[in-house]
Amino acid sequence: MADSFDLVIIGGGNAGYIPAIRASQLGMKVALVEKREGGHLGGTCLNVGCIPTKALLHTASLLHDARNAETFGVKVGGVEIDYPQVAKRREQVVTQLRRGVQGLMKKNKVKLYNGVGSFIEPKKIKVEGHDGETHELEAKNVLISTGSAVSSLPGLEFDGERVISSDNVATENEDYPESVIILGSGAVGVEFASMYNDFGTEVTIVELLDRIVPLEDPEISVALTKDFEGRGIKVLTSTMADAGSLEKTETGVKIKTAPAGQDKKEDAEAEGGSYGGESLPVGETGEGQDDGTLEAECLLVAVGRKTVTEELNLDATNVELTEKGTIKIDEFYRTGEDGVYAAGDVIGGYWLAHAAGHEGIIAVEHMAGENPMPLDQSLVPRVTFCRPEVASFGLTLAQAEEEGYEARETKFPFLAIGKALIEGEPNGFVKIVVDTETDLILGMHAIGPHVTDLITEGVFAKLVEGTPEEMGMTIHPHPSLSEVMGEAAMASEGHPIHF
Repeated sequence: MADSFDLVIIGGGNAGYIPAIRASQLGMKVALVEKREGGHLGGTCLNVGCIPTKALLHTASLLHDARNAETFGVKVGGVEIDYPQVAKRREQVVTQLRRGVQGLMKKNKVKLYNGVGSFIEPKKIKVEGHDGETHELEAKNVLISTGSAVSSLPGLEFDGERVISSDNVATENEDYPESVIILGSGAVGVEFASMYNDFGTEVTIVELLDRIVPLEDPEISVALTKDFEGRGIKVLTSTMADAGSLEKTETGVKIKTAPAGQDKKEDAEAEGGSYGGESLPVGETGEGQDDGTLEAECLLVAVGRKTVTEELNLDATNVELTEKGTIKIDEFYRTGEDGVYAAGDVIGGYWLAHAAGHEGIIAVEHMAGENPMPLDQSLVPRVTFCRPEVASFGLTLAQAEEEGYEARETKFPFLAIGKALIEGEPNGFVKIVVDTETDLILGMHAIGPHVTDLITEGVFAKLVEGTPEEMGMTIHPHPSLSEVMGEAAMASEGHPIHF
């Protein structure tokens, strides 16, 4: 006999466990199916993504600070990295958070099933448990939140040693490479480039498009490139790798590169670049060109992600997929099958954990008749944790003008902020894009210290239809990095104080 629930959620990442909690709060009887071995919830983000990688990036930041401590009058000798200890601490953080999520499931009376979930019928789910048992679950509603997985390119399949993914880096316990080629310069690519550089690794970035972090404001791409090259990171833009030339040697890999043709760039831009979760095309070297062979200990392929839907048996439903493999949904995350919803990476979009959680909440609130507001994509902050950090939301000036706005943009530098000088991080800026007619904020774009935290002020201002004038009226504590937000807002109104 099938177990009966108000809601069955397939997938325990942010788009699964977070709406499970919200559904429980709304009085639903909830089951959550997670296929990861051990039943570890949290999805990619907690287990092999956001959390472990940011733990590694924090170690990289500490290394940088220690090696530059004499600038601040602190003499430190013999600074070394103990990678097994780095990995141990990374796992401690992940383990603690896993336990926390498990505790939340118990607190909210969410029934957990560890195994692979698939549709028998639109409202009936089969769970093939890792313990060998099979369960059938019936539900009034189903939420698909099976997420995504790292994507590679033909000829560059992952082997975990010479050709690696972000998953491999997030689970490596013994050591890190002395040299690495990173294919792709979206968030993952530049984060690992920054981290490895701080570890002391020789880093080369290969990007098909004409700038790194290609979905960010162009000035941010320029600023990040300048910073990376100043640190010794080799940045190759408008460059494509020849997958067919990949050679694995006893000491590493060799791969040929060549200038990217305009057609390849246009194809990549149409697919969302190396940042939008899609695979980039890989070309062949042209005749008569220097083969541009690169050598390193390993090749990190960071060209995006792909949805995970293969095991769902969607043919038993009216759920439809797009050409890119994402699930078709409406503004409330309803699929083509009545009572079946989908949220998170599996529906595409920004492929961000914080967006996924909000999508799932809207889905379950809609199921419960709560009449939630659809998610405004322009309010989703996009954050990248390289050094310096990058953060943004909404439109760039060019995008605003393309959409018909009469817009203006202003920026304010961290160089004029006392706390940035105190902390030794004076580079970067905050840029605000404003609708000239209404004075409403259309977007913000930032590069510099802790902008991944600071950007939230701008997101909130846009949410409540605040203006730069009102942001400027807000009293920011001194000395603090948050002053850059107030100054950028006042600059937008034509009266910055400190620059």
